[in-house]
Amino acid sequence: MRTVQKGMRRTCKCHGVSGSCTVKTCWRQLLPFHLTATQLKQKYNKSVKVVMSTNSATGKRQLIKLRRRRKQTALHAPSRKDLVYIEKSPNYCKRSAFSLGTRGRVCDKQSNCDVMCCGRGYNVMTKQVTTPCRCRHVWCCYVKCETCVQNIDVYTCK
Repeated sequence: MRTVQKGMRRTCKCHGVSGSCTVKTCWRQLLPFHLTATQLKQKYNKSVKVVMSTNSATGKRQLIKLRRRRKQTALHAPSRKDLVYIEKSPNYCKRSAFSLGTRGRVCDKQSNCDVMCCGRGYNVMTKQVTTPCRCRHVWCCYVKCETCVQNIDVYTCK
C-alpha cells in the first residue's frame, strides 16, 4: 500500500482565456501501472523472511529478520520499507492443497504461455467459434447481424 501511495503525484491543469491560469484544478494521480508493478516486483525479489521472537529483556514479541546465507537470526527487526514473509509461498506450478496448478489452464501464446506453464510447454487446439458479423442498423429499432464461423487457436498448459 505504501508503494502505491508513494507513487502518487500531484497533477494540475490551468483553465482560462488564451492560456491564462485564472482557475487551477489539481488532483492526485497514480504513476503508470507498469512502474508501480516494477517497484512491487523489486520489493518481492528482495523480501525478507522473518520469525516471531520474544525479547528476553522486555518480554515483548517482535519480528526478527533471518539472514539469507547462514540462516541465523539477526539482532534487528525488519525496516518499515522491507516486504516481509513468514513462510515460503507454495509452488503454484504443481497441484496442491493451496493451488490447482497450471495444467490445462488457458494461456496467451503471445505474452505468457512459457511462464504460466512453468516451462512444461503447451498444447494447441483449434476451435470453431460463431460470432456476430457484418452488422447493420435497421431503420428504427434494431441491429441485424450475420453469423460468422471463425477458427481460433486455444493454448493450454501441459
